[in-house]
Amino acid sequence: MLDIRPFPSIVSLFGYKFTLLDRCLGGFLTALVLGLAIGRPIINFLIDHSICQIFRTRRQVRDLAALHRSKAGVPTMGGFIILFASIAATVLWAAFNDMVVVTLIVYLFCTLMGAMDDALKIIRENSTGLTAWQKLFLHGLITAFVWYVASKNPPVNNLLTHVDWRWLVGQFDSSTVALLTFAFLFLVIAGTSNAVNITDGIDGLAISSTMQCLFFFGVVAFFSRDFSVAKKSLLTYISGSGELAVLCACFTGGSVAFFAFNMSPASIFMGDMGAIGLGGLLAIVAILLRQPFALVLVGSIFVVETVSVALQVTSKRLFKRKIFLMAPLHHHFELKGHSERAIIRVAFILQTICTVVAFCIVFYGCLRFH
Repeated sequence: MLDIRPFPSIVSLFGYKFTLLDRCLGGFLTALVLGLAIGRPIINFLIDHSICQIFRTRRQVRDLAALHRSKAGVPTMGGFIILFASIAATVLWAAFNDMVVVTLIVYLFCTLMGAMDDALKIIRENSTGLTAWQKLFLHGLITAFVWYVASKNPPVNNLLTHVDWRWLVGQFDSSTVALLTFAFLFLVIAGTSNAVNITDGIDGLAISSTMQCLFFFGVVAFFSRDFSVAKKSLLTYISGSGELAVLCACFTGGSVAFFAFNMSPASIFMGDMGAIGLGGLLAIVAILLRQPFALVLVGSIFVVETVSVALQVTSKRLFKRKIFLMAPLHHHFELKGHSERAIIRVAFILQTICTVVAFCIVFYGCLRFH
């Protein structure tokens, strides 16, 4: 097992005793300010080195190519802004325990996978990066790591006993339970990272939804460390989860900073390195907090976008006809004549409603108690 002893946050070494809330706010503001400061230099660097978004041709996407013609020359791999700002803030404000280390390992691995995908597209000068099978293999590797940690270290997340699979088809032996757990973890990690990547198709859509998800899980992590709150709500008491709250606050700040450069018209795109990395981050945080099913509600935009792709592919293969003008769903509305800002505005409102509902469900017991 990792056997990592909690390491105090760097700011605590200066002598002042920061509360957890202080460190969450400090991490958020540090990542926000740092992200805004390094954003423009990173954009200029990417432009100078011709690291720009590769778009599909008119033959591939027809009318959509004309709508996105103005985006030519916009740099990609903007995930660097989130990476540098959020990691620096996390190192400064978070106390490193097992959960923080596991989360960062998964995030960095998924970010590296996305960076490889972006690099291949740029080198080949087309929209073909890693193949689907290569991505599945890499997702399988990181899932195996998470499964090992979950099975060998109950304080991190003992899914092998927390998830009872017997309701499916009766009694299972330990090896079958382990296999089902691996499959479940793979579904959450691969599904979430791909869902965020699918959603990242128009300016600001994926990052605005990600910010709300990070905020939700940050609040969940903050209160999961409190036994009395966990007992009255749908939270699971997890000792040390407060450090995940600090990490989520740092990544929320980094994401807000990136959003400032990614709003329509975008000065930079996050690329696959940003989308797949953030998707992996959301997945592992949800797993460690034992709230993977909350992703379906709080990440509703990601779910809708992914389902639209699945429906489109299924309909074309089975019935030889399309349901949408183009999938994922945001492209359908683009081709309908709606502006990117209008689509994002509606998506943000719907995401906010779903996030509020998720809060109400998770903390219902606390609300009723008071």
